[in-house]
Amino acid sequence: MRKYWPAVVVASAFLLTPRITFAQEQAGTAKAAATAEAAVGTAIADRALTGAAETFKAADTKTLYCFSKVTNAENSDIEHVWYHNDQEVARVKLHVGGSPWRTHSSKNLPDDAAGSWRCDVVQDSTVIKSVAFKVE
Repeated sequence: MRKYWPAVVVASAFLLTPRITFAQEQAGTAKAAATAEAAVGTAIADRALTGAAETFKAADTKTLYCFSKVTNAENSDIEHVWYHNDQEVARVKLHVGGSPWRTHSSKNLPDDAAGSWRCDVVQDSTVIKSVAFKVE
């Protein structure tokens, strides 16, 4: 048994080292910040935005949709915050189940919808994307 003892110690150390190193690498890795791509349009069809534009005619448009593709935010919540002339008019909480994750919210336009609008994609009180548009 004495002549095998050094071999057992060396083999054990060799087998355990990769696991310890891997655990240390995982603990030291910072999670990437959430990012989003977003646009505003007139409809959602086949899980995609249609009618995307920077200007919409109030007479032709009753509802607008903010469509976003969010990355690095799995198992968390985001919000779509709608603004009309820099005044918040709606806040929609959306769950992000994976990465990347597509989601959307909608806003029914009031009769006095003309003006500057934007929809911010927000996570943990931080705006990760903002989409500005006009309604004429």
